[in-house]
Formats: sequence, structure tokens, C-alpha cells
Amino acid sequence: MNVIRFIGLLFLFFGILASCVLAVLLVIILARFWPLLIAVVVSCLIFEVIARKAGDPALTKLV
Repeated sequence: MNVIRFIGLLFLFFGILASCVLAVLLVIILARFWPLLIAVVVSCLIFEVIARKAGDPALTKLV
């Protein structure tokens, strides 16, 4: 039973490690190619406006 738990925790560790590496690479890419950063920020703002108009209750709690 300990072997199964160890393998599960190993997969969990590698998943967290891979997601952290991906986040760091995304930040590096966005810093290197600043027009892509502008496009991501604009798309997030457009999504927020659309979600507010749709009446998403998760966004109305923030304000």
C-alpha cells in the first residue's frame, strides 16, 4: 500500500513541477514578446466585460 501511495505522490510532485515550469516559461515568453502580453491583457479585459454583461455572479462579488 505504501508503494501505491508513493507512486501517487510522485505523480503529484511531477505534475506540480511541470505546471510551475510551464508558468515560468509563459512569463518568459510574455516578457520576450511584449505584443503577445498586450494581446493576453486585452483578451482578459474583453472576457471580463463579456462575463459581467452575462451576469456571472463570481465577478459581481469582486466589486
